Amino acid sequence: MYNDHLSNQYPLYLKDFFIRPEKVSSPTVPHRKQSAYNIRTGIRNIFAEYCSNSSVHGVNYGTHDRTPWERFWWILMLGLSLYGCVALIGNIYYKWEHKPVILSFNEQPISVWEIPFPAITICPESKFRPEVLNFTLLVDQIFENAAGDMSDDEIQTMLSLLQVCDRMYSHGQYQRILKNYKLKQDIVQKLLEICPGKSKDLIIQCRMSVYPCEDSFRETVTDEGICYTYNLIPEREMFRIDHLHNNYDYYQSLHPYSNWSLDEGYKPNCDLRTYPSRVYGSGFEAGLYMQLRIPKSYDEYHCREALGFKVLLHSPAEFPVISRKFIRLTYNHEVTMALKPQITSISSSLRSYSPLRRQCFFSHERKLEFFAVYNQANCEFECLTNHTLKLCGCVRFSMPYAKGTKICDTSQMECAIQAENEIQLLVATEGIKKNSSTSDHCYCLPACNSIEYDSELTQTKYDHARSFQLRYRSQVPDDLLEKVVNNNFAKLAIYFKQAQYMTMKRSELFGWTDFIANCGGVLGLCMGVSLLSLAELLYYCAVRPILLIRDFRKHDGGNGVMAVKPTVG
Repeated sequence: MYNDHLSNQYPLYLKDFFIRPEKVSSPTVPHRKQSAYNIRTGIRNIFAEYCSNSSVHGVNYGTHDRTPWERFWWILMLGLSLYGCVALIGNIYYKWEHKPVILSFNEQPISVWEIPFPAITICPESKFRPEVLNFTLLVDQIFENAAGDMSDDEIQTMLSLLQVCDRMYSHGQYQRILKNYKLKQDIVQKLLEICPGKSKDLIIQCRMSVYPCEDSFRETVTDEGICYTYNLIPEREMFRIDHLHNNYDYYQSLHPYSNWSLDEGYKPNCDLRTYPSRVYGSGFEAGLYMQLRIPKSYDEYHCREALGFKVLLHSPAEFPVISRKFIRLTYNHEVTMALKPQITSISSSLRSYSPLRRQCFFSHERKLEFFAVYNQANCEFECLTNHTLKLCGCVRFSMPYAKGTKICDTSQMECAIQAENEIQLLVATEGIKKNSSTSDHCYCLPACNSIEYDSELTQTKYDHARSFQLRYRSQVPDDLLEKVVNNNFAKLAIYFKQAQYMTMKRSELFGWTDFIANCGGVLGLCMGVSLLSLAELLYYCAVRPILLIRDFRKHDGGNGVMAVKPTVG
């Protein structure tokens, strides 16, 4: 009677722990086995109570008084639902882990005066002045083993010049002959001595909006030799000066500091006319216009087959590497470039993400050895430098290098070109194997904030000498007309096509909140599970068994009798 009364008052899982008569325990059953049996029975009863009261759909159908087929049906349905949940949540996790970022249009357009005008690097195809040396004569003497008639200075000049001539001199029989000669003097100094002239000698007219800019171009050491660059950030902001050699400067800065950076843009409250330069509007008149000149006597087809100029537009924070991308500006032609900037920014919510997940670097996250400013172009150029040093034991004169690093001899140019081709192959092969655009060899992700300049080109012929004769023949002396006729001319105009542009922005596509919400939606759809259901499961799986075992051990030290607190079932 007493046990029947307790069974009706308390839940099912306590029925084996109620107070029993003193003679219930059999002397033939060990006390430890009896305790283990009671604990297992109690846990089974807790499980039965959970199934009876659980808010998870379908669980209670497996414990009621039903036929085996019914229980099998519901167990199968629960299994399929659980499998579906795991599969769908796995897909959600993959999307959250590997594709959390989306590149979309920014909400607000950007005006052209909020971004810098591109840096412009101009490289003449003519690499020397004919009055300085006779290239054809000297190169014939070298390759016909008649260099004994040449002075040491002429040999060093030719060895320096051959490094910026066409690549045919870097292969085959030319390299075998050049191995007999060693570069002893400063190659950059030699190239400066024989180059076509200062920037003011080549750029005879330049206008940026309404301001003259002939003196704003600076001689720059590039893979094409001596070029002329406009609107590049100061050298001390571009490079880590303390890591570089002190043999020569790569370029002379026009200003000691800049008021712009990739991550922050222009400094607040700086003047509209600042550095790097920016335009005040769109259209031809608001852009840059320049006229270039080079004497016809400088035309030469032995060192370089092509004539004219190579022009590179790049970010003011990007060191110019001409061989990567350029356009040609030929003599007696006028080229106009209508710019369309490609600007990419990043949402502040992505700063906590790892660079690999967001697929970009902030400037402070990826420290380059020689460059103080991180962008993908600078990173790739430094990677090429390191690979060239590893493969050839030297670097090209245009590459950044530390003190004590050897400059490649002219006979090693074939190795330097091989290093350039090899690094491209390594990066591409690694990317294909990983099915990714990221390579561990260079690890040069794009900068999170970047700017590129796409352009639409138009070109037309013009004859400056002929126009000058017709317009000023009665106003200028004949010797001046003759000088004009004896020069090659070219014109270049660069301007923004529109006053405002839509930019791209990296934003959070799938964050932590989205992950939780999607998982909750899947669990609710398939099994009717909520956060409280999970709390309920934790309670029955952990809290209740622990309390049960603790209470049993507490009372088991006496006579095997445990006092039980009633529980509302």
